[in-house]
Amino acid sequence: MDIRKIQVTGGSSYMITLPKDWVESVGLRKNDPVNVQAQSDGSLSVYPSSPSPAGRSVKVIDVDGVNDTTLLYRELIGAYIAGHRSIMIVSSGRLSSTAVSTAGAFTQITIGLEITEEDDSSLTMNDLMDPAEMRPWKSLDRMKVLVRNMMSDVMEALGTGDLTRIESMGGRDQEVDRIDWLISRQVSIFQGDVALANKLGIDLIEMTRCYAASRIIERMGDHTVAMAKNTRILHKGRADPVVCRNISEIGMDLQELFLEAVGTLSTRDIVSANECIKRCEKAVDRVKDINRMALGLESDSAVAVTAIAGSVRRIIEYSIDLSELSINAAMY
Repeated sequence: MDIRKIQVTGGSSYMITLPKDWVESVGLRKNDPVNVQAQSDGSLSVYPSSPSPAGRSVKVIDVDGVNDTTLLYRELIGAYIAGHRSIMIVSSGRLSSTAVSTAGAFTQITIGLEITEEDDSSLTMNDLMDPAEMRPWKSLDRMKVLVRNMMSDVMEALGTGDLTRIESMGGRDQEVDRIDWLISRQVSIFQGDVALANKLGIDLIEMTRCYAASRIIERMGDHTVAMAKNTRILHKGRADPVVCRNISEIGMDLQELFLEAVGTLSTRDIVSANECIKRCEKAVDRVKDINRMALGLESDSAVAVTAIAGSVRRIIEYSIDLSELSINAAMY
């Protein structure tokens, strides 16, 4: 830590000198403007008026000897979420067609990342997204709509047997994942570049809450996909239509709890969030009803019903988590 003494000039102005190493590292010169912003904790933030993207690094991934495409794909996801401005995959020889196709598939699923350079031994992906367009809470709203519609279609398919409602479930879940990755990436970028966050009016504490909510909703989407899978099993077997309709009715109530829980994130209404938690706790008891419905069913159907009950329970518990997150935010 560098400690500087306050000096007084003109009898009314206070000043401190800026560290030379920092000034040079951010490229400031004499008469350049800087932003000075008071923080809620009593500290003072000083940063260049025009933040440079230099702080967002280039991540180089050496693929020599990497034969596991799943590992490479996970490394690319990690580099993307870490907020790197550029991601390069390199090889001492010629890049394998597998590595190139993995990178191509990766850019197709991520938001803002494009392949901008490629030769025999390297491939570069750059972030072309304008940071000013990064509005995490809007992204979270999009996730909410996607997961709500997924839940609705699963329960409709369960109750009516219309499996066409869940044919595109995998693609919609992938879209939820894309947004979750983007929010995680935004958190990394803004935490690593506080000047950029301040310039865009991004509250890092709010950003962290948005990330926590995103992770919860993404998991809800995963459980909805699992329910879709088990719905197919039920209707391909000899599932009792009465059982399917009853589970569907419970699932429709589940959607209301989900929407209510997500809604409290924006309203910060402690009373509503607490009431949502109480309703969720009562809803957990209805999961026992679903488990009882499995009794007497054929083995495959019974397993599917039990699995659906487990997913319903987890979604209810995640709704409680969202409501508690809202209460915590309201108390800040």
